Amino acid sequence: MATEQEQLVITIKAESDLSDYQYRCVRVVNSGYGTLAVGTADDVIGIQLNKPAGRDRALKVAIGGHVKAITSAGVTVGDYVSSTDAGGGLIKGEFGLSKILGQALTTSGGSGEYVEMAIEKWIYYNDT
Repeated sequence: MATEQEQLVITIKAESDLSDYQYRCVRVVNSGYGTLAVGTADDVIGIQLNKPAGRDRALKVAIGGHVKAITSAGVTVGDYVSSTDAGGGLIKGEFGLSKILGQALTTSGGSGEYVEMAIEKWIYYNDT
C-alpha cells in the first residue's frame, strides 16, 4: 500500500472538474489555474491531492516531498518519473529530454496502480 509523508502543498484554482484525477500530475495554465498534465513535455508542478468538483474550486497540489501517485505504466524503484498523455499518470522518464517530476520509491506493475515517489522537480532526463 502506497503511503505519504511530509509534503509541501499549495492551493490553486481548478480549471475544470478534476474530481476523477486525484493523485495524478498537474500543470498550471490560464492565469494560474491548475489542470491535468497530459504529456512528458508538460511543465508539471506536482501531484493533485484532493478532488475539486468544478472550475474555481480549491485544488491542493503537492509540489515537494513524499507523495503517492497513480501510474499509467509500470515503474521500478529508482526510476525517474514524468507525466503521460494517458490521464496524467506517471511513467518512467523517457530517453531524450523528458521533464521529470521525481523519482519512484516503490514499484508498480502497470497502469492504475499507486506508487510512492519523491518530488524532485526541474530534473531533465538526458541519457542519450
